[in-house]
Amino acid sequence: MFPSAPPLSPRQRAIVWTCALAGGLLRLIYVLVLHLPTQHVYSDMGGYVQRALDRVAGKPEGIADSLYPPGASWLFAQLHALDPNSGLTVIVQWLLSLGTMALVFVIARRLCGNRAAVLALVAVTLYLPLFHYAGLFLAENPFTFCLLAADALLIAAQKAPTPAGTLLLAAATGLMAGLAASLKATILLPVALTGIVTIVWLLKQKRRGTLTLSFGVALGLATVLLPLSERCTRLAEGQFCLVSTNTGMNALMGHYGERGPFQWVDASRNITFSFQSPSATLRGYTAGANFSFGAYDVPANVAVLEREIADHPFDALRLSLRNVADLVVGGTLWPAAVYGGRDWGAAYQIAFWILLLPAASVWLLRRLPRMLRVREDTLADW
Repeated sequence: MFPSAPPLSPRQRAIVWTCALAGGLLRLIYVLVLHLPTQHVYSDMGGYVQRALDRVAGKPEGIADSLYPPGASWLFAQLHALDPNSGLTVIVQWLLSLGTMALVFVIARRLCGNRAAVLALVAVTLYLPLFHYAGLFLAENPFTFCLLAADALLIAAQKAPTPAGTLLLAAATGLMAGLAASLKATILLPVALTGIVTIVWLLKQKRRGTLTLSFGVALGLATVLLPLSERCTRLAEGQFCLVSTNTGMNALMGHYGERGPFQWVDASRNITFSFQSPSATLRGYTAGANFSFGAYDVPANVAVLEREIADHPFDALRLSLRNVADLVVGGTLWPAAVYGGRDWGAAYQIAFWILLLPAASVWLLRRLPRMLRVREDTLADW
């Protein structure tokens, strides 16, 4: 299904070892010297740290704890319990960042061959966001690792020589995807789309193992998602949620005009949350929005969202698309990567626009016609 790559050439091996050593050293210097996570505890990072400390202290969770997926704060809590000085947390973040490099290389080599894998490894070695988030108490770094691990396991499951191997690797795929969801629930839609494309391709090509693969992934996902859903629904006081309750507030911020910051005040519980989208910072929005219900109140957020879309359908769609685009092509990173008085995130975004985005767009446009025909050799492209 996916051809095996030939051995690396001596030159390619030299590049791989250079990237591994240079990438590891660069990330270690970044997380230990240039951007120590303990010196950047603000905004969302403060929330993750506080939830981790509350868990270590045995504080019971409340409805406000349903707002974020629990995976990152649980991970940080376990590491903090072992090392209250956060040294272990920093080292684990560093190792996960190295794991991201390795997984990108493995996936690219399996799907596209040695040349693409080496180029991809060089890109991820140097690309700032993929080690900047290791220097922060956020979910992005472990999430990226789990997401890529799920992709690598899915590829391996489709190459397994026996049904038992397919089932085992498929279950591991679902388990890693579930762990990714426990860190950031945004993984769930890509998981669904990836599953649909894979199943359609397997059925169209009359490949064996479709049912085994599907069952294994579903089993692995359910192992994580069922307890996550039980926890979130209980914390949300019976209002069903799969992983977290921030879906409504995020959708509302994405469609509700050129505004920021947004503030949710739950007077009955004396809980206030304030957030703003990355677009608000990039574009300098100053008009705030205030709501008299909790950020975790999904039905209330959705009701306001529906009214906004009904009253301003074209503006809501335009803002939604622009806000999503800003996450990819915005002029800087969030949180900002400032060192020596310079915004290095802005510099890396320019490199992304010039070097990576055009090449990726050309690649996609060239392959899209055959991908849409679901030809036999297109699963790697998908």
